[in-house]
Amino acid sequence: MWIGLGVAFILGYGAFCDYFFQQRQYLDLSEKKQWILAQQGGSYDYAVLGSSRAFGAFDMNLLDSLTGLNGINLGANGSGFKDNYLILSVFLKSNQIKKLFLQVDMASLNSKTSFSNEFHAFTFMPFWEEVEIREVLKEEIPILANPLSSLAPQWRYFYFNKYFSPKEVIRRAKLSEKEGDNYFKSKGGISGKDKNQGEKQIKTYNLPTIADPVDWNYLIKIISKAEADGIEVVFFTAPRYQDRQEALVELLSILPNLKFFPEDFQISNVSLFVDQGHLSQEGRRQFTFSFYNAN
Repeated sequence: MWIGLGVAFILGYGAFCDYFFQQRQYLDLSEKKQWILAQQGGSYDYAVLGSSRAFGAFDMNLLDSLTGLNGINLGANGSGFKDNYLILSVFLKSNQIKKLFLQVDMASLNSKTSFSNEFHAFTFMPFWEEVEIREVLKEEIPILANPLSSLAPQWRYFYFNKYFSPKEVIRRAKLSEKEGDNYFKSKGGISGKDKNQGEKQIKTYNLPTIADPVDWNYLIKIISKAEADGIEVVFFTAPRYQDRQEALVELLSILPNLKFFPEDFQISNVSLFVDQGHLSQEGRRQFTFSFYNAN
């Protein structure tokens, strides 16, 4: 009897999670990936996709103003190409874009060594019915590919129970009553002024010079997904302090896509960066102008 009750609870609670954690009003809009997944019915001239370096690359309102276009920033902290591929897949189910500006660098092409958590599987658990998501989750978490798991896929919520517990349900329900859309005004980009860091020294480090085959494969998947939807893919890389990213330029030269590398950007100007890989508010403004003038 107890086993039967346990199975019934898993199936029932899992079915509830399938519903609850896909509802826009219960998504935590303060978390960037959740905010992206909440977007529906949008039509955009362009979208920016990538890691935190894409998230903080542009002043989105300035770029819209310069180009006369309507864009959205889909970049998110710690997002490797697996995250990017699934975010784009879900986003395109209910939104349209004409052009994709894809941020590529050697960190994203070596996500396991560059990011503390290169794939946020729990973000996509509620979207199990989407084929692309199911395939990647099974690849990343082999136990989910077990035939027994397919009989009761609802149990997957207990694999990441921290993110889908009754306590989290209550927290999300309360959030829906008081939390606003944190990224609406900035079009998904970073808003607000930089924290005062005073005089600063930026630590520098070298990135790998060879791409991990898994990350390269997901880069190609992103391109294929976009192009299958008639979306033009343009590569860009945000500036890195005192790094000309020559290995990346050489690597991407084998792909036919249009590319933008910030050759005229002042990569030794410390005021344009908050750290080696991320731009300051003024850095975003200058990079936005550089990008516009080159395109």
